[in-house]
Amino acid sequence: MVSRLRFFLALLALAGLGRAQTERALFAPVPLAPTPVAEAGLAVSEESARRALALGFASSAAAQAERLVAESSEASARRDAGALVLAAARLELGDAAGAGQALAQHSAERPMSYRLRAGLVAARLGQAAAAQVELAALRPEGLPVEERAWLPFLQGMVAELARDQARAAAAYEQALAVATSDWQRARLRLVRERLRLAQGEATENQANALRDQAERYAGRGVGTDYAIQYAVALSLLGRKEQGISYLQTHVGTITAVGAATARDDARLMLGLLAGSGTGTGRVALEQLLAGGTDAGKQRMALGLLAEGAQTAEAREQLRRVAARLLAATPAHALSEELLLVRAELALADRAYGEAEAGARELLTRFPASPLRARAFAQLAATAWELRRYRTAADYAGQAAGATDDARAAASLRLLAAEASYRAAESSKQPEDYRAAGESYALVSAEPPADVAPATILFQWVMSELGAGRVTEAAALIDGFAADPRFDATTRWQAEWNLARGLQAAGQSEAAWARVTKLRAEAGADERPAGLRARLAWLEARLAQDAGRPEDALRLAQGMPAVLAGLAPRLSEAEASLSREVGGLGRLVEAEALFTLGRSDEAVAVLKALRAEETNTEAAMQSYLVEADYQAAAGRLVEAQGLLTGFADQHREHDYAPYAIFQAALNAERRGEDAFYKEAYVLLEGVVKHPKAGELVFAARLKQGDLLRRLGDFASAQQIYEVLVNQYAQHPDVLTAQLALADCHRAQAKQDASHFESAITILERLRDLVNAPLDLRAEAGFKLGDMLAGRESRDPAVPAAAALAVWGPIKEALVTDEEGAAKLGARGRYWTGRLLVRMAAVLEQAGRMEEAGEVYRLILARGLPGATVAAARLAPAGAGAE
Repeated sequence: MVSRLRFFLALLALAGLGRAQTERALFAPVPLAPTPVAEAGLAVSEESARRALALGFASSAAAQAERLVAESSEASARRDAGALVLAAARLELGDAAGAGQALAQHSAERPMSYRLRAGLVAARLGQAAAAQVELAALRPEGLPVEERAWLPFLQGMVAELARDQARAAAAYEQALAVATSDWQRARLRLVRERLRLAQGEATENQANALRDQAERYAGRGVGTDYAIQYAVALSLLGRKEQGISYLQTHVGTITAVGAATARDDARLMLGLLAGSGTGTGRVALEQLLAGGTDAGKQRMALGLLAEGAQTAEAREQLRRVAARLLAATPAHALSEELLLVRAELALADRAYGEAEAGARELLTRFPASPLRARAFAQLAATAWELRRYRTAADYAGQAAGATDDARAAASLRLLAAEASYRAAESSKQPEDYRAAGESYALVSAEPPADVAPATILFQWVMSELGAGRVTEAAALIDGFAADPRFDATTRWQAEWNLARGLQAAGQSEAAWARVTKLRAEAGADERPAGLRARLAWLEARLAQDAGRPEDALRLAQGMPAVLAGLAPRLSEAEASLSREVGGLGRLVEAEALFTLGRSDEAVAVLKALRAEETNTEAAMQSYLVEADYQAAAGRLVEAQGLLTGFADQHREHDYAPYAIFQAALNAERRGEDAFYKEAYVLLEGVVKHPKAGELVFAARLKQGDLLRRLGDFASAQQIYEVLVNQYAQHPDVLTAQLALADCHRAQAKQDASHFESAITILERLRDLVNAPLDLRAEAGFKLGDMLAGRESRDPAVPAAAALAVWGPIKEALVTDEEGAAKLGARGRYWTGRLLVRMAAVLEQAGRMEEAGEVYRLILARGLPGATVAAARLAPAGAGAE
């Protein structure tokens, strides 16, 4: 049975690996300040909201920004970014009051982007003085490139409030000139038209005069201008439906040659008045998009249609319209925009194949398109949703390189780093973690303004740890120690994870030394009292794990005094944390006493803990610690009784299924068929426990092993097949496949088909590039061993087949020093067995010189089997079996 104390080392992972922890920690964490998260999902949400806003999907952008604000921590840079996107989206929708409410979600900081929106809100609400104050504080160079056109637009709004129409007109023209793209110019014109509809004034006399002029000049372009103004006047007088009806009738009368411009204007206004979400408005805008002559007005129509596509049905309708126009000959003037909008609509409806195809088509047909950055971003978002993280990282990087907007580029580089980290978490390959670390290093040089730099630095450290580069991770933390961006709490959490990485690398002593030093530093500065409490526990914990029980005991027994000294400075929440940390300190004390052979004292500490701190995490863990001690001392019945008793008393606790699992392992260690059966029944309780979670796989796997011990290979086979089929992505599924091959082999004498099934599985595992080398070595040995024992009229045939399997493995994992260095203890065991068996087969074939070379290789590499090899090479034992 794996020692329970060894599992207790999982306490080092109490803070997890940031947001990236995928392994379930055995124990609940020591309460921490919020662990930094790299905000991967939030980064994607922010990029999606910005992209939706830029493409005219203001309603969609608003909805995504609302979620971003809700899911981000208060006063965080990410929440501020969401509030700014939400305010901009609501402004474009004409909801100035809602935009003001969005700005209220922003932190106390007032960057230029905030002041721009605050000015636009004030101007939209007619608050000239407030708008002027914000305007006076704005400078173009302080705004992102894509927002600078809104500065002269605000100047125009302020001029209109002052009734200076000439200055207003000039400002609006300047806004159009400064716009970064035709698409942004269309958005500016739409907002301008909406302002005219909302802020204009009209009287009945003016409306009547406009109607008369429209009738007087009917059939001419100027007549349409009057008709549009009349419809607007009716809307301002509160008779919008009448205006819509009038203009709809008027559009049908425009038949004069050269009246296309007038028709475009009328359809655009009809779409604005009726709204793109209505049948009348949508039809008018679709007609303008399909048959208009002014590309600028067509962009406005496409923007309005995109804004109105708020349901799946409406999005499908617009996708069909876009597809029809893209298929037309000659090519539509807005082909680039249509491709991008159609892809965005498909992405919103999770039609990922269509979204990817649309973005790719844009990049293929228009490689120099100013929209290519957004197309790359769409591809990144699509790949992210499909969990193709390496692909997402690549596209996000290309998007960053294709944009001239420094802020957007920084966010996209962060998205690329986040995707790289997700890819690494999925593959667990060191090279993927290294790639993520390189990406975070790039981001840290120019971090996005809306992300806390400490978060990026933390994830950089986590990437190095994931790659197994603990020395580099330690150097990074040391380098960041003087960086004001790397706050004390974030450093604590990074140190915590570094300690775990050092321990995993067999460097518990180094981990303890670092935390001891960190704690000494914490005592000399103004770090939070709660942080000092946690450090006190961690130092004691690491001392025990580093094999220093005397130090661990001293530190653990000194914790009450440390916590008492901190008590006056603890908040209410930290005081609760302090009590929990104190209980965990008593657990370390008990472990140290067990290690020092003072078991009676250790048991007394655990019993006192359970009596004084009933139902705390530490009290729950105390049962498991004591059971582990009893098991280690050979008192398996007592250990099993403690574990099952705990599970019965605390059935709903998260540790209950783990306790039952450990009880089953203790039963198995008792080594008789009756106890194997008892263990099997206990494991069934784990499987059925509502909180078993990831333990279900381990429990089923162990049940299969027990059935094999009992000789019931058919039943074991069924269990392994279920695991292989239902847990295809589980990190240990290859172990189940290997066990399944063993079951088939055991049944091969009764049914020859089992032999072929075993061979098939073993061949695949041997050749599986992503499989652990140790497992591939085991599969290779077993494959060759089966082939060597296969019945044949010619003994040379099975021998040749086995040697053909073992030869390449010997070269790759033994002869090659680099490959041999990658083997773990298990891999060395199986390669040792492989070489001993290989040498025996060579001897049986009369190839004594080759067999000797294999035996000498075993001795040279210090592999298991050295005793056999030495005996076979000794002259006196040359004929021995």
